[in-house]
Amino acid sequence: MSEIKTRLLSLRSAIKAMGADAFYCALSDAHLSEYIQKADQLLSFLSGFTGSNAEFLVTADKAFLWTDSRYWEQAERQLLNSGIALMRDGEKDVPSVAEWLSEVNAKKSTVLALPLETLPLERYKKIRESVSKVIDFPDEAITKEWPDRPKREISSLYIHRASSVSAADKLKRLQKYIESINTQASPSALLLTKLDDIAWLTNLRGADIAFNPVFLSWAWVLPDSATLFLHDEILDDQVAQYLKEAGWMIAPYALLEKTIEGFIGQGGKVLARESDLNAKLYSQIKNAWVPVKHPVSLWKSVKTKEEIAGLKEVMKADGEALQAFIDELKVRLANGEKLTENDAVDILHQKRSAIEGFIGESFGTIAAVDANAALPHYEPEEGKGAQIVPPCILLVDSGAHYDRGTTDTTRVWFLGDPKDYPQEKLQRLKRDYTAVFLAMKTLSEATFKPGTNGVELDRVARAPIQAIGADFGHGTGHGIGLTLNVHETPPSISPREREGTLTPFEPGMVTSDEPGIYRPGEWGIRIENMLVCVEKEDGMLGFETLTQCEIDRTLLMENSLVGL
Repeated sequence: MSEIKTRLLSLRSAIKAMGADAFYCALSDAHLSEYIQKADQLLSFLSGFTGSNAEFLVTADKAFLWTDSRYWEQAERQLLNSGIALMRDGEKDVPSVAEWLSEVNAKKSTVLALPLETLPLERYKKIRESVSKVIDFPDEAITKEWPDRPKREISSLYIHRASSVSAADKLKRLQKYIESINTQASPSALLLTKLDDIAWLTNLRGADIAFNPVFLSWAWVLPDSATLFLHDEILDDQVAQYLKEAGWMIAPYALLEKTIEGFIGQGGKVLARESDLNAKLYSQIKNAWVPVKHPVSLWKSVKTKEEIAGLKEVMKADGEALQAFIDELKVRLANGEKLTENDAVDILHQKRSAIEGFIGESFGTIAAVDANAALPHYEPEEGKGAQIVPPCILLVDSGAHYDRGTTDTTRVWFLGDPKDYPQEKLQRLKRDYTAVFLAMKTLSEATFKPGTNGVELDRVARAPIQAIGADFGHGTGHGIGLTLNVHETPPSISPREREGTLTPFEPGMVTSDEPGIYRPGEWGIRIENMLVCVEKEDGMLGFETLTQCEIDRTLLMENSLVGL
Protein backbone atom coordinates (compact mmCIF):
# COMPACT_ATOMS: atom_id res chain seq x y z
CA MET A 1 0.00 0.00 0.00
CA SER A 2 1.36 3.43 -0.94
CA GLU A 3 2.28 5.99 1.70
CA ILE A 4 -0.56 8.23 0.52
CA LYS A 5 -3.15 5.52 0.95
CA THR A 6 -1.80 4.77 4.42
CA ARG A 7 -2.06 8.44 5.37
CA LEU A 8 -5.63 8.63 4.11
CA LEU A 9 -6.59 5.57 6.15
CA SER A 10 -5.18 7.22 9.28
CA LEU A 11 -6.96 10.49 8.49
CA ARG A 12 -10.28 8.73 8.00
CA SER A 13 -9.92 7.04 11.39
CA ALA A 14 -9.11 10.40 12.99
CA ILE A 15 -12.12 12.26 11.61
CA LYS A 16 -14.43 9.36 12.44
CA ALA A 17 -13.25 9.53 16.03
CA MET A 18 -14.03 13.25 16.03
CA GLY A 19 -17.56 12.59 14.84
CA ALA A 20 -16.99 13.91 11.33
CA ASP A 21 -17.96 12.39 7.99
CA ALA A 22 -15.44 14.23 5.82
CA PHE A 23 -12.26 16.30 5.93
CA TYR A 24 -11.27 19.41 3.97
CA CYS A 25 -8.10 21.49 3.71
CA ALA A 26 -6.38 23.85 1.29
CA LEU A 27 -2.84 25.12 0.75
CA SER A 28 -2.74 28.04 3.14
CA ASP A 29 -1.52 29.22 6.53
CA ALA A 30 -2.95 31.34 9.34
CA HIS A 31 -2.04 34.49 7.38
CA LEU A 32 -3.62 33.17 4.15
CA SER A 33 -0.27 33.48 2.38
CA GLU A 34 0.24 32.39 -1.21
CA TYR A 35 3.53 30.73 -0.35
CA ILE A 36 3.62 28.86 2.95
CA GLN A 37 6.11 27.14 5.22
CA LYS A 38 6.63 23.39 4.93
CA ALA A 39 5.00 23.04 8.35
CA ASP A 40 1.73 24.29 6.83
CA GLN A 41 1.74 22.06 3.74
CA LEU A 42 -0.64 19.45 5.15
CA LEU A 43 -2.38 19.08 1.80
CA SER A 44 0.89 18.11 0.11
CA PHE A 45 1.70 15.61 2.86
CA LEU A 46 -1.70 13.95 2.59
CA SER A 47 -2.04 13.92 -1.20
CA GLY A 48 1.48 14.02 -2.67
CA PHE A 49 0.53 17.05 -4.79
CA THR A 50 3.20 19.79 -4.74
CA GLY A 51 1.56 22.61 -6.71
CA SER A 52 0.84 25.97 -5.07
CA ASN A 53 -2.96 25.98 -5.43
CA ALA A 54 -5.33 23.18 -4.47
CA GLU A 55 -8.26 22.07 -2.32
CA PHE A 56 -8.50 18.59 -0.83
CA LEU A 57 -11.58 16.67 0.31
CA VAL A 58 -11.68 13.22 1.92
CA THR A 59 -14.78 11.20 2.80
CA ALA A 60 -15.15 7.69 4.20
CA ASP A 61 -14.60 6.13 0.77
CA LYS A 62 -13.53 8.90 -1.61
CA ALA A 63 -10.82 11.54 -1.99
CA PHE A 64 -10.69 14.50 -4.38
CA LEU A 65 -8.18 17.20 -5.24
CA TRP A 66 -9.25 20.41 -6.97
CA THR A 67 -6.66 22.51 -8.81
CA ASP A 68 -6.63 24.96 -11.71
CA SER A 69 -5.47 24.46 -15.30
CA ARG A 70 -1.85 25.40 -14.53
CA TYR A 71 -1.47 22.14 -12.60
CA TRP A 72 -3.70 19.61 -14.33
CA GLU A 73 -0.87 17.69 -16.00
CA GLN A 74 1.26 17.81 -12.87
CA ALA A 75 -1.62 16.64 -10.69
CA GLU A 76 -2.39 13.74 -13.01
CA ARG A 77 1.16 12.46 -12.56
CA GLN A 78 1.38 13.02 -8.82
CA LEU A 79 -2.04 11.55 -8.00
CA LEU A 80 -1.55 8.42 -10.09
CA ASN A 81 -2.52 5.26 -8.15
CA SER A 82 -3.16 7.29 -4.98
CA GLY A 83 -6.90 6.76 -4.91
CA ILE A 84 -7.38 10.54 -5.19
CA ALA A 85 -9.49 11.82 -8.07
CA LEU A 86 -8.44 15.00 -9.88
CA MET A 87 -11.13 17.67 -10.14
CA ARG A 88 -10.22 20.10 -12.91
CA ASP A 89 -11.25 23.37 -11.31
CA GLY A 90 -12.66 25.77 -13.88
CA GLU A 91 -13.61 23.09 -16.37
CA LYS A 92 -17.23 22.89 -17.46
CA ASP A 93 -19.43 20.59 -15.37
CA VAL A 94 -16.81 20.25 -12.60
CA PRO A 95 -18.53 21.24 -9.33
CA SER A 96 -16.76 23.32 -6.70
CA VAL A 97 -16.03 21.81 -3.30
CA ALA A 98 -19.07 23.57 -1.83
CA GLU A 99 -21.32 22.37 -4.66
CA TRP A 100 -20.13 18.79 -4.29
CA LEU A 101 -20.68 18.86 -0.52
CA SER A 102 -24.12 20.42 -0.92
CA GLU A 103 -25.23 17.56 -3.14
CA VAL A 104 -23.97 14.97 -0.66
CA ASN A 105 -25.42 16.82 2.32
CA ALA A 106 -28.84 16.95 0.66
CA LYS A 107 -28.90 13.14 0.72
CA LYS A 108 -27.30 12.63 4.12
CA SER A 109 -26.40 15.10 6.88
CA THR A 110 -22.66 15.73 6.68
CA VAL A 111 -20.28 16.86 9.43
CA LEU A 112 -17.06 18.33 8.03
CA ALA A 113 -13.74 18.59 9.88
CA LEU A 114 -11.36 21.27 8.67
CA PRO A 115 -8.45 23.36 10.04
CA LEU A 116 -10.19 26.69 10.72
CA GLU A 117 -6.91 28.56 11.25
CA THR A 118 -5.84 28.10 7.63
CA LEU A 119 -9.20 28.56 5.94
CA PRO A 120 -10.03 31.94 4.35
CA LEU A 121 -13.26 33.38 5.71
CA GLU A 122 -14.79 33.85 2.26
CA ARG A 123 -14.26 30.17 1.45
CA TYR A 124 -15.36 29.07 4.92
CA LYS A 125 -18.74 30.76 4.52
CA LYS A 126 -19.46 28.89 1.29
CA ILE A 127 -18.37 25.55 2.69
CA ARG A 128 -20.21 26.10 5.98
CA GLU A 129 -23.46 26.59 4.08
CA SER A 130 -22.95 23.35 2.16
CA VAL A 131 -22.84 20.98 5.16
CA SER A 132 -24.83 20.40 8.35
CA LYS A 133 -21.98 21.14 10.73
CA VAL A 134 -18.27 22.01 10.75
CA ILE A 135 -15.77 21.17 13.47
CA ASP A 136 -12.22 22.39 13.86
CA PHE A 137 -9.30 20.13 12.96
CA PRO A 138 -6.80 21.91 15.22
CA ASP A 139 -3.05 22.24 14.94
CA GLU A 140 -2.41 19.45 17.44
CA ALA A 141 -4.56 17.08 15.35
CA ILE A 142 -2.50 17.96 12.29
CA THR A 143 0.73 17.17 14.12
CA LYS A 144 -0.70 13.84 15.29
CA GLU A 145 -1.45 12.84 11.69
CA TRP A 146 1.93 14.18 10.56
CA PRO A 147 4.48 12.83 13.07
CA ASP A 148 7.52 14.10 11.15
CA ARG A 149 5.96 17.51 10.49
CA PRO A 150 8.73 20.07 9.81
CA LYS A 151 9.44 22.61 12.53
CA ARG A 152 8.33 26.17 11.96
CA GLU A 153 11.15 28.36 10.66
CA ILE A 154 11.82 31.69 12.33
CA SER A 155 14.46 33.99 10.85
CA SER A 156 16.12 37.19 12.04
CA LEU A 157 14.77 40.57 10.89
CA TYR A 158 16.50 43.41 9.09
CA ILE A 159 15.57 46.99 8.22
CA HIS A 160 14.72 47.67 4.58
CA ARG A 161 16.43 50.98 3.90
CA ALA A 162 15.30 51.40 0.27
CA SER A 163 11.81 52.60 1.16
CA SER A 164 11.51 56.35 0.63
CA VAL A 165 8.81 56.65 3.34
CA SER A 166 9.72 56.01 6.97
CA ALA A 167 7.96 53.39 9.09
CA ALA A 168 6.94 56.13 11.52
CA ASP A 169 5.24 58.14 8.75
CA LYS A 170 3.48 55.04 7.38
CA LEU A 171 2.12 54.23 10.83
CA LYS A 172 0.92 57.81 11.42
CA ARG A 173 -0.86 57.74 8.07
CA LEU A 174 -2.63 54.50 9.01
CA GLN A 175 -3.59 55.79 12.45
CA LYS A 176 -5.13 58.90 10.88
CA TYR A 177 -7.14 56.62 8.60
CA ILE A 178 -8.41 54.60 11.60
CA GLU A 179 -9.31 57.78 13.42
CA SER A 180 -11.19 59.11 10.38
CA ILE A 181 -13.47 56.05 10.10
CA ASN A 182 -13.94 55.52 13.84
CA THR A 183 -17.40 57.01 14.29
CA GLN A 184 -18.43 54.71 17.14
CA ALA A 185 -18.23 55.51 20.85
CA SER A 186 -16.37 52.27 21.53
CA PRO A 187 -12.64 52.05 20.71
CA SER A 188 -11.63 50.45 17.41
CA ALA A 189 -8.46 48.56 16.52
CA LEU A 190 -7.33 47.58 13.02
CA LEU A 191 -6.09 44.00 12.68
CA LEU A 192 -3.50 43.34 9.96
CA THR A 193 -2.86 39.69 9.13
CA LYS A 194 -1.15 39.71 5.71
CA LEU A 195 2.61 39.37 6.12
CA ASP A 196 3.60 41.60 3.20
CA ASP A 197 1.28 44.37 4.45
CA ILE A 198 3.03 44.24 7.82
CA ALA A 199 6.51 44.11 6.30
CA TRP A 200 5.73 47.13 4.13
CA LEU A 201 4.20 49.08 7.02
CA THR A 202 7.18 48.50 9.33
CA ASN A 203 9.92 48.62 6.65
CA LEU A 204 11.21 45.35 8.07
CA ARG A 205 12.07 42.22 6.14
CA GLY A 206 12.70 38.61 7.12
CA ALA A 207 12.89 35.15 5.59
CA ASP A 208 10.27 33.05 7.38
CA ILE A 209 8.73 31.89 4.09
CA ALA A 210 10.79 30.69 1.13
CA PHE A 211 11.19 33.32 -1.63
CA ASN A 212 9.20 35.88 0.40
CA PRO A 213 11.17 38.39 2.52
CA VAL A 214 8.48 38.51 5.21
CA PHE A 215 8.21 37.41 8.83
CA LEU A 216 5.44 35.73 10.84
CA SER A 217 3.59 38.50 12.62
CA TRP A 218 0.30 40.22 13.40
CA ALA A 219 -0.23 43.99 13.61
CA TRP A 220 -2.75 45.60 15.98
CA VAL A 221 -3.20 49.32 15.39
CA LEU A 222 -5.26 51.90 17.29
CA PRO A 223 -5.33 55.68 16.67
CA ASP A 224 -2.89 56.23 19.53
CA SER A 225 -0.91 52.98 19.75
CA ALA A 226 0.35 50.02 17.72
CA THR A 227 1.52 46.54 18.67
CA LEU A 228 3.54 44.14 16.55
CA PHE A 229 3.08 40.49 17.55
CA LEU A 230 6.07 38.45 16.44
CA HIS A 231 8.57 35.85 17.57
CA ASP A 232 10.47 38.38 19.62
CA GLU A 233 13.19 35.94 20.63
CA ILE A 234 14.92 36.64 17.31
CA LEU A 235 14.88 40.45 17.68
CA ASP A 236 18.24 42.14 18.06
CA ASP A 237 18.68 45.42 19.93
CA GLN A 238 18.92 47.49 16.73
CA VAL A 239 15.59 46.29 15.31
CA ALA A 240 13.88 46.55 18.71
CA GLN A 241 15.03 50.15 19.10
CA TYR A 242 14.04 50.91 15.51
CA LEU A 243 10.49 49.67 16.12
CA LYS A 244 10.21 51.65 19.34
CA GLU A 245 11.27 54.86 17.59
CA ALA A 246 8.76 54.16 14.78
CA GLY A 247 5.91 53.96 17.30
CA TRP A 248 5.57 50.20 17.73
CA MET A 249 5.24 48.15 20.89
CA ILE A 250 6.38 44.52 20.70
CA ALA A 251 4.51 41.45 21.98
CA PRO A 252 4.91 37.66 21.56
CA TYR A 253 3.31 36.22 18.42
CA ALA A 254 1.08 33.84 20.41
CA LEU A 255 -0.52 36.61 22.50
CA LEU A 256 -2.71 38.03 19.72
CA GLU A 257 -5.81 36.01 20.61
CA LYS A 258 -5.55 36.95 24.29
CA THR A 259 -5.17 40.62 23.35
CA ILE A 260 -8.24 40.47 21.10
CA GLU A 261 -10.23 38.72 23.82
CA GLY A 262 -9.40 41.41 26.37
CA PHE A 263 -10.10 44.24 23.94
CA ILE A 264 -13.50 42.86 22.95
CA GLY A 265 -14.29 42.22 26.59
CA GLN A 266 -13.96 45.95 27.20
CA GLY A 267 -16.41 46.76 24.39
CA GLY A 268 -13.85 47.30 21.63
CA LYS A 269 -14.52 46.80 17.92
CA VAL A 270 -12.13 45.04 15.52
CA LEU A 271 -11.62 46.51 12.06
CA ALA A 272 -10.50 43.97 9.45
CA ARG A 273 -10.81 43.10 5.78
CA GLU A 274 -12.92 40.02 5.14
CA SER A 275 -10.31 38.73 2.69
CA ASP A 276 -7.63 38.92 5.41
CA LEU A 277 -9.39 36.84 8.05
CA ASN A 278 -9.05 33.13 8.60
CA ALA A 279 -12.08 31.28 9.95
CA LYS A 280 -10.60 30.84 13.43
CA LEU A 281 -9.97 34.57 13.89
CA TYR A 282 -13.43 35.31 12.56
CA SER A 283 -15.01 32.99 15.10
CA GLN A 284 -13.28 34.98 17.84
CA ILE A 285 -14.12 38.50 16.66
CA LYS A 286 -17.36 38.06 14.70
CA ASN A 287 -19.58 39.79 17.26
CA ALA A 288 -17.18 42.73 17.44
CA TRP A 289 -16.07 42.72 13.80
CA VAL A 290 -16.43 45.82 11.64
CA PRO A 291 -15.66 44.97 7.98
CA VAL A 292 -13.44 47.57 6.32
CA LYS A 293 -11.38 47.74 3.17
CA HIS A 294 -8.33 49.32 4.73
CA PRO A 295 -5.92 51.02 2.31
CA VAL A 296 -2.61 49.37 3.27
CA SER A 297 -2.47 47.06 0.24
CA LEU A 298 -3.28 49.99 -2.07
CA TRP A 299 -0.65 52.24 -0.50
CA LYS A 300 1.86 49.40 -0.77
CA SER A 301 1.16 48.95 -4.49
CA VAL A 302 2.01 52.56 -5.42
CA LYS A 303 5.77 53.00 -5.51
CA THR A 304 7.35 56.42 -5.14
CA LYS A 305 9.51 58.06 -7.83
CA GLU A 306 12.61 57.33 -5.74
CA GLU A 307 11.64 53.67 -5.39
CA ILE A 308 10.96 53.34 -9.13
CA ALA A 309 14.38 54.87 -9.89
CA GLY A 310 16.06 52.28 -7.67
CA LEU A 311 14.04 49.48 -9.25
CA LYS A 312 15.13 50.57 -12.72
CA GLU A 313 18.77 50.22 -11.72
CA VAL A 314 18.04 46.78 -10.32
CA MET A 315 16.24 45.75 -13.50
CA LYS A 316 19.17 46.85 -15.63
CA ALA A 317 21.61 44.70 -13.66
CA ASP A 318 19.15 41.81 -13.58
CA GLY A 319 18.69 41.97 -17.35
CA GLU A 320 22.45 41.93 -17.88
CA ALA A 321 22.68 38.82 -15.69
CA LEU A 322 19.98 37.14 -17.77
CA GLN A 323 21.86 37.94 -20.95
CA ALA A 324 25.13 36.66 -19.50
CA PHE A 325 23.33 33.47 -18.50
CA ILE A 326 22.03 32.63 -21.97
CA ASP A 327 25.33 33.57 -23.60
CA GLU A 328 27.23 31.16 -21.33
CA LEU A 329 24.64 28.43 -21.77
CA LYS A 330 24.88 28.61 -25.55
CA VAL A 331 28.68 28.50 -25.52
CA ARG A 332 28.79 25.50 -23.22
CA LEU A 333 26.20 23.63 -25.29
CA ALA A 334 28.14 24.44 -28.45
CA ASN A 335 31.26 22.99 -26.80
CA GLY A 336 29.46 19.70 -26.31
CA GLU A 337 28.64 19.91 -22.60
CA LYS A 338 25.64 17.92 -21.42
CA LEU A 339 23.53 20.42 -19.48
CA THR A 340 20.15 19.97 -17.82
CA GLU A 341 17.38 22.27 -16.67
CA ASN A 342 18.98 22.14 -13.21
CA ASP A 343 22.26 23.41 -14.67
CA ALA A 344 20.38 26.32 -16.22
CA VAL A 345 18.93 27.20 -12.80
CA ASP A 346 22.40 27.07 -11.23
CA ILE A 347 24.09 29.18 -13.91
CA LEU A 348 21.43 31.89 -13.67
CA HIS A 349 21.72 31.90 -9.87
CA GLN A 350 25.49 32.43 -10.17
CA LYS A 351 24.98 35.41 -12.46
CA ARG A 352 22.35 37.05 -10.27
CA SER A 353 24.05 36.40 -6.95
CA ALA A 354 27.07 38.39 -8.14
CA ILE A 355 24.93 41.55 -8.35
CA GLU A 356 25.39 44.01 -5.50
CA GLY A 357 22.38 43.99 -3.17
CA PHE A 358 21.25 40.46 -4.15
CA ILE A 359 19.11 38.83 -1.44
CA GLY A 360 17.75 35.71 -3.13
CA GLU A 361 15.39 34.41 -5.79
CA SER A 362 11.85 35.78 -5.69
CA PHE A 363 10.40 32.33 -6.57
CA GLY A 364 11.68 28.95 -7.66
CA THR A 365 13.27 29.37 -11.08
CA ILE A 366 11.34 27.73 -13.90
CA ALA A 367 13.75 26.33 -16.49
CA ALA A 368 11.71 24.18 -18.86
CA VAL A 369 12.64 22.42 -22.09
CA ASP A 370 10.09 21.76 -24.86
CA ALA A 371 7.02 19.94 -23.45
CA ASN A 372 7.94 20.86 -19.86
CA ALA A 373 7.40 24.50 -20.80
CA ALA A 374 3.75 23.68 -21.49
CA LEU A 375 3.34 23.40 -17.71
CA PRO A 376 3.03 27.05 -16.62
CA HIS A 377 4.37 26.41 -13.10
CA TYR A 378 6.84 23.64 -13.90
CA GLU A 379 9.98 23.64 -11.80
CA PRO A 380 12.72 21.03 -12.32
CA GLU A 381 13.17 18.74 -9.32
CA GLU A 382 16.65 18.76 -7.89
CA GLY A 383 18.86 16.43 -9.93
CA LYS A 384 15.95 15.35 -12.14
CA GLY A 385 15.77 18.12 -14.73
CA ALA A 386 15.52 17.23 -18.41
CA GLN A 387 18.64 17.44 -20.55
CA ILE A 388 18.88 20.46 -22.86
CA VAL A 389 19.40 18.95 -26.30
CA PRO A 390 19.35 21.40 -29.25
CA PRO A 391 17.38 22.00 -31.32
CA CYS A 392 14.88 22.74 -28.60
CA ILE A 393 12.84 25.40 -26.84
CA LEU A 394 14.01 26.67 -23.45
CA LEU A 395 11.66 28.76 -21.30
CA VAL A 396 13.10 30.47 -18.23
CA ASP A 397 10.79 32.29 -15.81
CA SER A 398 12.82 33.75 -12.97
CA GLY A 399 13.33 36.69 -10.66
CA ALA A 400 15.17 37.88 -7.60
CA HIS A 401 14.99 40.13 -4.57
CA TYR A 402 17.53 42.92 -4.30
CA ASP A 403 17.91 45.65 -1.71
CA ARG A 404 16.15 48.08 -4.06
CA GLY A 405 13.49 45.93 -5.62
CA THR A 406 12.09 42.63 -6.87
CA THR A 407 12.27 41.27 -10.42
CA ASP A 408 10.22 38.79 -12.46
CA THR A 409 11.06 38.06 -16.09
CA THR A 410 10.29 35.28 -18.57
CA ARG A 411 12.19 34.57 -21.78
CA VAL A 412 11.99 31.82 -24.38
CA TRP A 413 14.95 30.84 -26.55
CA PHE A 414 15.30 28.56 -29.52
CA LEU A 415 18.56 26.69 -29.02
CA GLY A 416 20.30 25.15 -31.99
CA ASP A 417 19.87 25.50 -35.73
CA PRO A 418 16.25 26.01 -36.88
CA LYS A 419 17.10 24.04 -40.03
CA ASP A 420 17.45 20.91 -37.87
CA TYR A 421 13.95 21.36 -36.44
CA PRO A 422 10.87 19.86 -38.17
CA GLN A 423 9.81 22.67 -40.49
CA GLU A 424 6.05 22.23 -40.11
CA LYS A 425 6.50 22.32 -36.34
CA LEU A 426 8.76 25.37 -36.64
CA GLN A 427 6.09 27.29 -38.53
CA ARG A 428 3.52 26.59 -35.80
CA LEU A 429 6.07 27.60 -33.20
CA LYS A 430 6.70 30.87 -35.03
CA ARG A 431 2.99 31.59 -35.16
CA ASP A 432 2.58 30.98 -31.43
CA TYR A 433 5.64 33.00 -30.53
CA THR A 434 4.57 35.91 -32.71
CA ALA A 435 1.10 35.99 -31.12
CA VAL A 436 2.54 35.96 -27.59
CA PHE A 437 5.09 38.63 -28.42
CA LEU A 438 2.40 40.86 -29.91
CA ALA A 439 0.16 40.32 -26.88
CA MET A 440 2.99 41.35 -24.54
CA LYS A 441 3.80 44.35 -26.74
CA THR A 442 0.14 45.41 -27.03
CA LEU A 443 -0.28 45.65 -23.27
CA SER A 444 3.03 47.42 -22.72
CA GLU A 445 2.08 50.09 -25.27
CA ALA A 446 -1.53 50.51 -24.15
CA THR A 447 -2.87 53.98 -23.36
CA PHE A 448 -5.98 54.17 -21.19
CA LYS A 449 -8.18 56.48 -19.18
CA PRO A 450 -7.79 56.93 -15.41
CA GLY A 451 -10.13 54.48 -13.71
CA THR A 452 -9.25 51.59 -16.06
CA ASN A 453 -8.83 48.29 -14.25
CA GLY A 454 -7.12 44.96 -14.87
CA VAL A 455 -10.19 43.20 -16.28
CA GLU A 456 -10.41 45.78 -19.06
CA LEU A 457 -6.68 45.65 -19.79
CA ASP A 458 -6.70 41.85 -19.89
CA ARG A 459 -9.03 41.95 -22.90
CA VAL A 460 -6.57 44.17 -24.74
CA ALA A 461 -3.63 41.88 -24.04
CA ARG A 462 -5.35 38.63 -25.06
CA ALA A 463 -6.60 39.86 -28.42
CA PRO A 464 -3.53 38.85 -30.53
CA ILE A 465 -3.53 35.37 -29.00
CA GLN A 466 -7.25 34.86 -29.35
CA ALA A 467 -6.94 36.00 -32.97
CA ILE A 468 -5.16 32.70 -33.78
CA GLY A 469 -7.71 30.65 -31.84
CA ALA A 470 -5.58 30.21 -28.71
CA ASP A 471 -5.81 31.42 -25.11
CA PHE A 472 -4.20 30.84 -21.71
CA GLY A 473 -5.61 29.93 -18.32
CA HIS A 474 -3.69 32.30 -16.07
CA GLY A 475 -3.87 36.06 -15.65
CA THR A 476 -1.92 38.42 -17.89
CA GLY A 477 -0.25 40.34 -15.08
CA HIS A 478 0.19 40.66 -11.34
CA GLY A 479 1.51 43.36 -9.05
CA ILE A 480 5.11 43.03 -7.85
CA GLY A 481 6.27 44.12 -4.40
CA LEU A 482 9.30 46.27 -3.63
CA THR A 483 11.67 43.72 -2.09
CA LEU A 484 8.47 41.97 -1.10
CA ASN A 485 6.20 39.25 -2.47
CA VAL A 486 6.66 38.77 -6.19
CA HIS A 487 2.87 38.41 -6.43
CA GLU A 488 1.14 41.48 -5.06
CA THR A 489 -2.44 42.66 -5.39
CA PRO A 490 -3.54 45.19 -6.39
CA PRO A 491 -2.91 45.55 -9.23
CA SER A 492 -3.89 42.46 -11.17
CA ILE A 493 -4.62 41.93 -14.87
CA SER A 494 -6.99 39.03 -15.40
CA PRO A 495 -10.49 38.23 -16.72
CA ARG A 496 -11.54 37.16 -13.21
CA GLU A 497 -13.40 39.90 -11.37
CA ARG A 498 -11.77 40.25 -7.98
CA GLU A 499 -10.72 43.12 -5.77
CA GLY A 500 -7.27 43.31 -7.37
CA THR A 501 -8.51 43.20 -10.95
CA LEU A 502 -11.28 45.72 -10.27
CA THR A 503 -8.92 48.22 -8.59
CA PRO A 504 -8.11 50.99 -11.10
CA PHE A 505 -4.49 51.43 -12.11
CA GLU A 506 -2.60 54.38 -10.63
CA PRO A 507 0.77 55.90 -11.52
CA GLY A 508 3.49 54.07 -9.62
CA MET A 509 1.86 50.65 -9.70
CA VAL A 510 4.22 47.93 -10.95
CA THR A 511 2.84 44.94 -12.84
CA SER A 512 4.07 41.97 -14.81
CA ASP A 513 3.06 41.54 -18.44
CA GLU A 514 3.13 37.81 -19.23
CA PRO A 515 0.76 36.35 -21.82
CA GLY A 516 1.36 32.81 -23.04
CA ILE A 517 0.39 29.89 -25.23
CA TYR A 518 0.78 26.29 -24.07
CA ARG A 519 0.76 23.25 -26.35
CA PRO A 520 0.75 20.08 -24.16
CA GLY A 521 3.45 17.64 -25.25
CA GLU A 522 5.17 20.22 -27.47
CA TRP A 523 6.08 23.61 -25.95
CA GLY A 524 5.05 26.57 -23.90
CA ILE A 525 5.63 30.18 -24.93
CA ARG A 526 5.44 32.93 -22.30
CA ILE A 527 7.13 36.31 -22.51
CA GLU A 528 7.20 38.52 -19.45
CA ASN A 529 8.32 42.06 -18.83
CA MET A 530 7.77 44.34 -15.85
CA LEU A 531 5.82 47.56 -16.38
CA VAL A 532 5.20 50.63 -14.26
CA CYS A 533 2.02 52.67 -14.69
CA VAL A 534 2.80 56.28 -15.65
CA GLU A 535 0.81 59.41 -16.40
CA LYS A 536 0.90 60.65 -19.99
CA GLU A 537 0.99 64.32 -20.99
CA ASP A 538 -2.65 64.33 -22.08
CA GLY A 539 -3.92 63.06 -18.71
CA MET A 540 -4.16 59.49 -19.94
CA LEU A 541 -2.32 56.59 -18.32
CA GLY A 542 0.04 54.09 -19.85
CA PHE A 543 3.01 51.88 -19.08
CA GLU A 544 6.77 52.20 -19.12
CA THR A 545 8.74 48.98 -19.55
CA LEU A 546 11.16 48.41 -16.67
CA THR A 547 12.99 45.44 -18.13
CA GLN A 548 16.26 46.73 -19.51
CA CYS A 549 17.71 43.73 -21.36
CA GLU A 550 17.71 43.82 -25.14
CA ILE A 551 14.56 42.08 -26.35
CA ASP A 552 15.99 41.65 -29.84
CA ARG A 553 18.85 39.57 -28.45
CA THR A 554 17.08 37.58 -25.78
CA LEU A 555 13.95 36.46 -27.57
CA LEU A 556 13.33 34.13 -30.48
CA MET A 557 13.56 37.06 -32.86
CA GLU A 558 17.29 36.36 -33.08
CA ASN A 559 16.36 33.26 -35.06
CA SER A 560 14.52 35.31 -37.71
CA LEU A 561 11.02 34.27 -36.74
CA VAL A 562 8.46 35.58 -39.20
CA GLY A 563 5.91 38.15 -38.17
CA LEU A 564 8.21 40.06 -35.83
